[in-house]
Formats: sequence, structure tokens, C-alpha cells
Amino acid sequence: MNAAPDERDADLGEDERALLRGLASFAQEAVAPLAAAGSGAQDWAGAQIRDACRRGYGGIEIPARDGGLGLPYRMRARAAETLAATDFAFAFAFINQHNVALRIAEHGSAVARERYLPGLLAGDLIGGTAMSEPRAGSDFAAIATRARRQDGGGWILDGEKAWVANAAGGELALVFAQTDAARGPAGIACFIVDLRAPQCQRLTGAALEGLGAAGIAGIRLEGYRAEDSDMLYAPGQGFQMALAGVNKARTHIAAMAAGLLDSALRLALRHASTRQAFGRPIIEQQGLRWSLADVSMRLQILRMLTDRAAGLIDAGSDEAVPAAAMAKKYAGEECLDGVSACIQALGASGLLPAQGMGRRLLAAKALCFADGTTEMMNERIAAGLALRFAGAAPATAASATMHREEGMSYQALKLTRGEDGGTQARLTQIGQDELPEGEVLVEVAYSSLNYKDALAITGKSPVVRSFPMVPGIDFAGTVRRSADPRFKPGDAVLLNGWGLGETRWGGLAQAARVPADWLLPLPAGLDARQAMAIGTAGYTAMLCVMALERHNATPEGGPVLVTGANGGVGTVAIALLAGKGYTVTASTGRPQEADYLRGLGASGILDRAALSAPGKPLQKEAWAAAVDCVGSHTLANVLAGMRYGAPVAACGLAQGMDLPATVAPFILRGVTLIGVDSVYAPMALRAEAWRRLADELPRGMLEANTQELGLSEIAAAAAPLLEGRIRGRIVVDVNR
Repeated sequence: MNAAPDERDADLGEDERALLRGLASFAQEAVAPLAAAGSGAQDWAGAQIRDACRRGYGGIEIPARDGGLGLPYRMRARAAETLAATDFAFAFAFINQHNVALRIAEHGSAVARERYLPGLLAGDLIGGTAMSEPRAGSDFAAIATRARRQDGGGWILDGEKAWVANAAGGELALVFAQTDAARGPAGIACFIVDLRAPQCQRLTGAALEGLGAAGIAGIRLEGYRAEDSDMLYAPGQGFQMALAGVNKARTHIAAMAAGLLDSALRLALRHASTRQAFGRPIIEQQGLRWSLADVSMRLQILRMLTDRAAGLIDAGSDEAVPAAAMAKKYAGEECLDGVSACIQALGASGLLPAQGMGRRLLAAKALCFADGTTEMMNERIAAGLALRFAGAAPATAASATMHREEGMSYQALKLTRGEDGGTQARLTQIGQDELPEGEVLVEVAYSSLNYKDALAITGKSPVVRSFPMVPGIDFAGTVRRSADPRFKPGDAVLLNGWGLGETRWGGLAQAARVPADWLLPLPAGLDARQAMAIGTAGYTAMLCVMALERHNATPEGGPVLVTGANGGVGTVAIALLAGKGYTVTASTGRPQEADYLRGLGASGILDRAALSAPGKPLQKEAWAAAVDCVGSHTLANVLAGMRYGAPVAACGLAQGMDLPATVAPFILRGVTLIGVDSVYAPMALRAEAWRRLADELPRGMLEANTQELGLSEIAAAAAPLLEGRIRGRIVVDVNR
């Protein structure tokens, strides 16, 4: 018995309405017979999950480019509600399957996406997420499952997980494990685990009452080897990414509760409308009628709370946190009483297995602690009460962006030249009339701090061509006003290069006015923060990879060298190349970062001292391709050590602008030196690079490789960046 279309369907497109109709029909056809088995006799719904995936229902949020439907989160929530109207346990298992596919699509390596995603979407593979343990549930940071790095690459996993959906018969699990207990939450990573491996034991036991179809079980790993490409979230990001998905989980649990309560209410109303007592239908008895009216009201409130949370999630709002907690809390507190009231209306027949009310009652209790107890929901809601209602909250970035009045000043990091000729950097306000001319005014959300920005801020190199200057060679944000038909207010955009921060005011400000010809639409699958976590450095790394590919570099051709490996370009280049199957050696002057670089995908580590001093014109043929971020003697030695016909992509000058080399590598070995210009690259090449970054760069790598600073913290971070004391990327939230 499925929820009928309601007024919410008016806001859906025909494809979305067709999805819900198809799911409702499928549930009645394939899931209802399983649900009819009774609360204690359900088998795992593996066959039904596979059937649903083969019918095309398994990719609701998966991008269309990956074979999914590319729908917003709110459709996941509606799908969960529709399926739970027939059986809560099946809906729970199916949404877990969907979420495994979505996490891999969004954050998996290119190898992992190719290996697992088609099977998950087709139903050949079924997965679940393994977070909880026998002694670590809500206290997720206390997990005891361990992952140990292997010298030859890969990781060894040992430990036990509990309450894993689909583990009773599925093929995959996303296993969260601790890589370094001393780091606490910062050491948690996540791996894609094949449950069919001999090192994995399923701990099935008795099925949970009312949830048998979910196939909930435990798993024990003993010496399980996970490849580097099967790391979904790098150490330091596992904890964050687990919590990042909790708002969605809590909201779709509330949506399932709505579906469950809707079906219980319909059963009760059907019975009450036909059952006679004292010569009339019992629905005409005031006490019972009022009781079911209360259930109907609870259902509508639950739907409103759930829909609001889903909308805030799709909008990327911070308000999604309390909204999801409110929906989950209300579901846990009201659904149990609502189902009980429906059983009361059914009388003794409500206890018959055929009615399924016992199964619904058990599920209503289970949702009180799935994805966080009611007590934890209270904590999430209470955490923001003072800020929300006592007037103490500063304006959010979104409200500052959308409601800033015309003529109001913007905060910016401004560079001026002092009387002594030195560069002075200070945080100040700039008016809209100070911004350079351009067709498009952009409200900047995020920028980044790059090596060139640090040179400009410290004045250690004549990067800035005119003063005053706002540094920042890239930014991402939202169009506020546009005189160009290609862009309209509200469009998400990014810009990098074109002299930004050198000859043109850049992105380290809350607003930028730029020529429309320089702007790119934000690629599908990236938000503004992710785009700047990639930034000019990641974009340059992709240009280097594309240059190597144009010159016939392949993973089978031999090892690839990346110099300046701890920098922004180097780290992304390692991840991109390793994700495509290349064997990568990372050259670094910081041997203490070796584990970090291996975590990105590097197979070997080379001390930069081996390359930074003057060397022979020709050396042993070691490398089939290379990305050089350093220049000077390092690049000269790289060229001298290339194999015959090998390409080298040069993009940086961290050691120097000079190239103390000979022509020997070029005329005796046919080596190709490719200059990579990220500043004035053609728009078609830019668009292709950003599209590929959105598709190929693992999101988990982004978070592990990124730290966030506010605009006020940037000036102090410039010198450490130049000194090599900061690894990876620095994203700048210009609104704090």
C-alpha cells in the first residue's frame, strides 16, 4: 500500500513523477510479497534490490555521466518515502545500496569508479556502509578497526564492524578504519572492501525483528588487503566525510518514517471506514476519528519537516544540520505513537501478521536510533539555539551574498607599496565603484592561496605589476549582476588566470568584477569550495596530465616523476596520475611527508637533493614521463634522466627560472619539453581541464589535501607557504 500522489508532486518534473510511480508499482509487485512474510520471517531483500537496480532505480543522485539519473537529493528522500510505505526494511537496504554507489561516484578514484560503479548500478554488486562497531556507535571517533600502510603499496585492514546494511549477502562494504590512533578522528580513512574475500567473515546471527529485509549483519576483517585505488577517503577525511553525509541520512530516515506512517494510516482508515459497530462505521466514533486525525496531522508535519530539510540540503545551507535533526527527532517521537494509534483503530486484527502492523511498529522503534538517537538530535538542535534566537549570530555567507545592499563595501586583502618600496598587505573595505570594469559582478564565496599569491603578498618577487592590487589568482562564486547574456544572476562561476592578482584585481575579496569572456560556469559535480580546493594548482596539474597524454604518455609506458610533490600542483598531479594507473615517484625535500604522498598514490619517494644540484647532461634513462614544478637544476636533471621519446611538462619555478641544461636530451633521446601556461590557456582547453577535474579527481583527496583559512588569516600564511612549511592546498573563505 503506497502513498498516493499529493500536492508536492506538482513541483516535480514528469521524469521525477514517473520515477515515483515506477517505484510504487515495483514495491507492490516485488517487495510486498517479501514484506508479507511477517516481522520475524523476512529474508534479506537482495534479489529485490538487484531487480530494482536493473530497472534503473539505483542511480537516483548518481550523475548522468556515470550512468545515473542525476536527480537532486529531495528525490532520494521521496523515493525512500515511497518504498517505505510498502516496507521500511527494504527502503533502508535499497537506500544504503544507492548511497554506496553515490559515494564511489563522487569520491572514488577513477579505477574504483570503473571497477564498481557499473556493477552497483546494474545490481550485480550490492553494498553497505560499515561505520559502527560492537563498542563504537554514536562515538564514531572511537572505532577500533585498523588500517596499516604496506611498504609496497596498499593497506591491511583488521577489525570488526556491526550493524552493516546488506552485509548478510552483499558484495561490497565501505569500511571506515583508523590509520593512526594517535591522531584520533584525523586518522580515520575509508576503504572499499570486497566482502567475498577470504579475509572477510560475515557475522550474520539472527535477523533483527522487523528489519530482516535489510540484511543487517556484522563483518570481521583479518589481514584484508585494500589497494590504494580502493581508498575512498584518505586519512583525515574519513571522519569528516562520514559526518558530512549524516544530514542526508537523518532526512531520508525521516522520509521513510513518513512512508511507514502513511501506509499505517491508510490501513487504519480503510478498516475504520468499513468496520461496523452499533450500526455505523467506527470512523464515525468521535474518539477514534480524532485519534486518526492526530495521526494525519503528525504525518503532514513530518512531511513538512522532511521536505524542508531536503530543500536545505540541496541548497547547501548550514541550516540543514538542525533541520535534519528536527525531522529525525520528530519522526522518532511521533511515528511510534502514530503507528500504535493505527493498531488501536484496527483492534485485534492489527496484530495479525498479514496486516504488517507489528513490522511497522518495530521499524518505528528502530528509526529512533538509526543514524543518531533522539537524544543526539536534541544536542544537534540545541547547539545552535543561542545563535538562532538570541540575536548573536553573524550573517551567514549566503545571506551576506544575497542581501548585500547596493553601494555597500566589500572586505578585501589589499596590497599597496610603502614609502620604502616594500609591499604592504592589509585587510580593508573596497567600494563597488573601486572594482575594475567588466560585464559581470561576482559575489566571491571562496578563493585560494597559491605560491604566486604568496610572492605578491610578501613582495619577494615582482609579481604585482601595478598598485594598489587585490591578490588572488582564482575565485569561485555566484553572479550578482551581468550585462552579458551568457551569465545571469545566481549562476555559479569560477575564474582563474588572465592576470588575476597580477595586473587585475583578484579573488581575495568578497566581490570581483570581470570580463565575461574570462568566466567559466562551475562544472557539474563541484561546488565553490571544491573548485577552489582544486584551484589554479589543480587546474595546472590537469593541464600537465593532458599535455603528457597528448605526447603519448600511457600508464603502461613506465614510471612517471613528479617534482615539487608536496606543493599544490604536485599533490594533485600525483593523485590524477595514480588514479589513471600510472606508477608515480614523488620528489620532495620533506621525507617526513612520505606516508602522505603514498596516500595520494605515489609508489616511490625520491629525495629532491638527488635532483637539485648540477648534474651530468645525460643520465640513466629512468622516467617515461614527468611533471616538473621546480625548474632550474631540478628540471635539467629530470630532462637528463628521461627515457627515449619521453615528454616532460614544465609548469613551475620553485627552485629558479633558469634552465642550466644542454640540448643532449632533446637531440640524442628525442625528449620533449612541454611548457604549460595556466594563465592564458584557451577557453576550450580550460573548460576541458575543469570538466575532467570534476570527473576524475577523488573528492576524498581534495579534503585530505586542503586546509581552510579566513580572509583575515591569509597575510600571515604567505611566508610559511613560500618556505615550504605548508603542504597541499589552502582554500580561503572570503566571508570570514
